Amino acid sequence: MMRYYLNTDPIPSYRKLSKARNYVDKTGLIQLINEMIESDNQLVLVSRPRRFGKTYAAVMLRAYYTIGYDTTPLFKGKKIFQIDPDLKNCGEFDVIYIDMVKFRARAQGRQKKLDEEAEEKGTKPVKLDWIRFLAKTLIGEVADMYGEELVADTLSDTLVNAVNKNGRQFVWICDEWDNFFREPTDDPNAKANYIELLRSLFRDKDTCTTVFAAAYMTGILPMIKMKGYSALAEFDDYTMFAPGDLAPYIGFTESEVRDLLARNPRCRITYDEMAEWYEGYSFPDAGPIFNPRSVIEAIKKNICKSYWSATDSNEQFRELVALQNDGLREDVESLLRGGEVPADDASFDNDLATLPKAGRNATIAAMVHLGYLSLSPETGYARIPNKEIRKMYVNMLQNSTESTIYRKISEADAILDATLRGDEQKVAEAFRKIHYYYADPKAGNSEATLKETIDMAYYTAERFYVRMYELPTGEGYADIVLYPKAGKAMPLMVIELKKNKAVNTGLDQIKRRRYPDRFKEYGGRQMLLVAVSYDADKLEKEHYCRIEQVQLPNL
Repeated sequence: MMRYYLNTDPIPSYRKLSKARNYVDKTGLIQLINEMIESDNQLVLVSRPRRFGKTYAAVMLRAYYTIGYDTTPLFKGKKIFQIDPDLKNCGEFDVIYIDMVKFRARAQGRQKKLDEEAEEKGTKPVKLDWIRFLAKTLIGEVADMYGEELVADTLSDTLVNAVNKNGRQFVWICDEWDNFFREPTDDPNAKANYIELLRSLFRDKDTCTTVFAAAYMTGILPMIKMKGYSALAEFDDYTMFAPGDLAPYIGFTESEVRDLLARNPRCRITYDEMAEWYEGYSFPDAGPIFNPRSVIEAIKKNICKSYWSATDSNEQFRELVALQNDGLREDVESLLRGGEVPADDASFDNDLATLPKAGRNATIAAMVHLGYLSLSPETGYARIPNKEIRKMYVNMLQNSTESTIYRKISEADAILDATLRGDEQKVAEAFRKIHYYYADPKAGNSEATLKETIDMAYYTAERFYVRMYELPTGEGYADIVLYPKAGKAMPLMVIELKKNKAVNTGLDQIKRRRYPDRFKEYGGRQMLLVAVSYDADKLEKEHYCRIEQVQLPNL
């Protein structure tokens, strides 16, 4: 009998992973699971976004624990070997390893075969019970490996019989555990039956501790909730809201990214560029966390761009934002400007199918779990984590009904980029458009209109800057000053918008006010002096711009 799940050969898949050129050693996770095996919390559910190494971790644990294969050479020299040279528990358990995506394909293949057989016989098609099919397969594999006499009415009883006969426990590893709760299935009862199967295995403490040394499940979503409570409270959830000790294994850490760049000298990407594009997830005791897949792709192709948006998760993202419930549209606009929104997963049942009726809070929580927002554990607020994800938001808006938001965001991004590049003509033209199309015509050329025009021009600068208006300097006022946020390697900017003045007058005015002296605490940093002027008396308000770069002296 061909075995699909029980003690299947783990060597080829893990060897391929561990021999990859840009392999990152995450075997320290094994030590944490070994510690859990000896405790009361040996049931673990780790949720993280797509392409964040879920399968990688599951394949590694399968290779470490599966009996009957000599995998110790694969772990010698790795971090787990440095921590524990004896490689405790290596190759000592019967391992049930289920990839739910592959199981889905197998179930669909079985259903297709049943349909074909029914068509040939001219009978009514038989509807496959997916979960019964899974349980029956597992029972059959136990019987094939250890004897027909072990077979009982249920999977849990069959596993108890196997443990009693062999004196050896099982390790349950399930990858993409939540597949049924993220994507529709051909079996309408699959969700409920699946939860009942898990309950039959893990809910009874005596049965669970008899059968399982450990259970490790991965997914995008935490354990499903029923009536507000976890369907299987026996599992410890390690999530994007609370990753606990497993935080360093959610993605790549700062030291791992720096090591990868050092190992790839032909790659011209700097660490700061990597951080701008793919970092933004941060957890206590773990520091910055990067999207692993995107980092690897950027190194391979020697360019930073949005790699994650090419995955099927992008469509899921579009559906979430398209809900626009309870002010979500306003939240997205604020997030794109660099703002933050409150995030709480209490109202989210961890089932994407329920989101259309779940409300704004649940949708924001789902976006954190899916990686489209990153959570600050200190404040409980969420933000767009990095440039890669931000591009996904902007692209989504471009192809949606929210063309006004898209235009505001994309134009402001272009103005900020042009300012940083010193493209005076492009900045002047952008100000002309904004002043003409967006400024309130009833306000004329008032100070409020000028302020509104600058606000619209640098609408998205809050990602990098804290803005202040009419900053007192002792010799006058600046229309706007953009202070770089902590950790942002951006130039300080002073921006003046004046009417009926020559553009050089505005630049001279900035200098006369001795703004560079005012910002000595930013010593050594570049500062951009930006002056924009226009003729308020003309119908077509032609705008002019001058940008001058100043190097602030070191303190």
